[in-house]
Amino acid sequence: MITGVKKEQQEEIIDKVVKNCPKEYDPTERVLICDMDSVLYYATYFPDDGMIEFNTEEEYEEEVKFRIRNKIQEITNNVEEWFNIKSTVLFVGGKNNFRYKVFKDYKANRRDVVKSVYFPMATKYIIEELGAVESNGAEADDYVVDCAKECEGKCVVAAIDKDLRIHLPNIPIYDYRNHDDVLGEFKYITEKESRLARASQILIGDSCDSVPGAKGIGKGYCEKHLHQDMTDYQFIKQIFIGYLKANKGDAVKAKLEIRTYYIVLKLHTLEE
Repeated sequence: MITGVKKEQQEEIIDKVVKNCPKEYDPTERVLICDMDSVLYYATYFPDDGMIEFNTEEEYEEEVKFRIRNKIQEITNNVEEWFNIKSTVLFVGGKNNFRYKVFKDYKANRRDVVKSVYFPMATKYIIEELGAVESNGAEADDYVVDCAKECEGKCVVAAIDKDLRIHLPNIPIYDYRNHDDVLGEFKYITEKESRLARASQILIGDSCDSVPGAKGIGKGYCEKHLHQDMTDYQFIKQIFIGYLKANKGDAVKAKLEIRTYYIVLKLHTLEE
């Protein structure tokens, strides 16, 4: 049953606000594209010292479903205050992500992470009851990027993944992560910032996804050798030089690593 708030867990109520909002309402008709993977993790997380107890599994499941619906409504309300949303599309992670075939160590650091026992139920619910699209063969991020392209940029993307911000220049991103006094935050990236961020990522890699990048090459190297006004050729040249340095002049190995990490880090589906 619901037991209420434990005394030792009582906290001061903080008014949360949406940060970095647009200066004015945008009447352009847009599609709201939501990456729901993080919502599922949030909705199915019940810490052992939680404030609420339930009598049955059904009550747990109903709480999970409520959390999902409530988060979607929160996202919708905060985005629609500033943008003219004509429809909403939900994406959720599926199976057979091609990256595991390209790079065997992809997300190796997450293999021991145990998902909630309610995760399969929550995933099924959001697909069958709320109409989310399952990203079979790739990741939800990949489907989000493809959908944004199909909308020709007339969209708002709701997600917390930094990779989406890197790959979606000039598109409003609503980061729905709640923390401290933040209810959510609008974020933007220009085309030049996007190109620089993607080039830097290929060199540095992505520790969250266990992609090592060029060994010994870090942010300092990127800050020194990359800048926003470089051409595609200049970016490619500096990336190649970095990997040559990491592989002690072995051009074949350098090219193989660049090609592999580029495929893994770039957001796209196999259809592209």
